[in-house]
Amino acid sequence: MNPSSPGQHTAIEVRGLTKRFGTQEVLCGVDVLMHFGEVVALMGPNGSGKSTLIKSMVGLVRPDRGSIHIAGHEASGDVSYRRSVGYMPQIARYPETLTVAELFNMLMQLRSDCNSYDLQLYEQLNIASLASKQLGVLSGGQRQRVGAALAWYFSPTIVLLDEPTAGLDPISTETIKAKIARERAHGKCIVITTHSPQDALELADRLVYLYEGKICIDLPLEQLLADAATTSLMGAIAWHLQREVLQ
Repeated sequence: MNPSSPGQHTAIEVRGLTKRFGTQEVLCGVDVLMHFGEVVALMGPNGSGKSTLIKSMVGLVRPDRGSIHIAGHEASGDVSYRRSVGYMPQIARYPETLTVAELFNMLMQLRSDCNSYDLQLYEQLNIASLASKQLGVLSGGQRQRVGAALAWYFSPTIVLLDEPTAGLDPISTETIKAKIARERAHGKCIVITTHSPQDALELADRLVYLYEGKICIDLPLEQLLADAATTSLMGAIAWHLQREVLQ
């Protein structure tokens, strides 16, 4: 999929996004479009700005410059756009004394406007078996399962997943991958950050590669691989980055 293909409906539009933490510029004038009906994989080294970009989209990080529009709404203005966004953080920080059931109940009260719940991952990841457990005693994998179920729970049309398969067992990993594929087919916009070439190849239509806060690659996966004449995603990324350096 080409980012500028006609007929696609824009889900997320980022223009000139810049964010600095202290003296470090984490995002440097980022421009990117993401569309309904596609999965976009954000890749790049640690510290390249992937998580900061996603957090900016959900309002957890305020950019210094630039704009973000989510489904046509200015993200820095009316926050009602967040009702259409599901988010799974890389590291979920929950109130440790709450039980899993209390967390879901609390969020349902906060989202009383929602009249359609997506229970598929809640059931498939067997979140009910964790319901009585306090969040503070959950293992990393259990937290990931809770985070994945929450990301889809309120039937979002845009889903942002920060390292969604990290620390998960194989069955849960495949369950989440299947969910991503199904929801893409239903026209959702899904953005994942990942360090896994296999996950990107399996799930994504497009790859956006960040390096030192800048987008170095933004291409459909098919084109990315074809241009480099390889089936290796990391090989194709290296080929494109070398061309970028030489230009």
